[in-house]
Amino acid sequence: MLLSDLIADLRLDLSDPGASLFEDQTLERCVRKAVFRVGRDLDQSLTVTAGEITPDPTGEVRELLVIVAQIHACQVMRSATANAFSFSSGDKRVDKTGQPGHWAKLEADLLADYRQRLTELRPATQLDQEAYILTPSGLTPVIYEQGIDLDVVE
Repeated sequence: MLLSDLIADLRLDLSDPGASLFEDQTLERCVRKAVFRVGRDLDQSLTVTAGEITPDPTGEVRELLVIVAQIHACQVMRSATANAFSFSSGDKRVDKTGQPGHWAKLEADLLADYRQRLTELRPATQLDQEAYILTPSGLTPVIYEQGIDLDVVE
């Protein structure tokens, strides 16, 4: 799949078909970050080489890539709107200070959707809601204590 095809899908989902909100380089960076993250979460080797994502993501994997790229785009917009202003003059008022909060809400909604879809795809994987770390089930810690002699088998 071409990187540009996924960027076009991302533009549609972000309601930015005219490229008024996001530059191509910004969305390309969002997609590249999504490829790495989704590949890691699905335990697949997804890579971007010469403008093409390999292996070709289809179906639900493609949708996960778009969702994670949207999450990264929301993070970009939160940063870009962090210094938004509020202005009033007479009976006119412009308040853009709520924009970062709206982007943060969209990001949180998309992240919840991503987690749900990922859990459906890989039910054996447990998601830590606090720090976003995927933890395989069935892991137990190994505790070593000083003073215990272990028999060495040769």
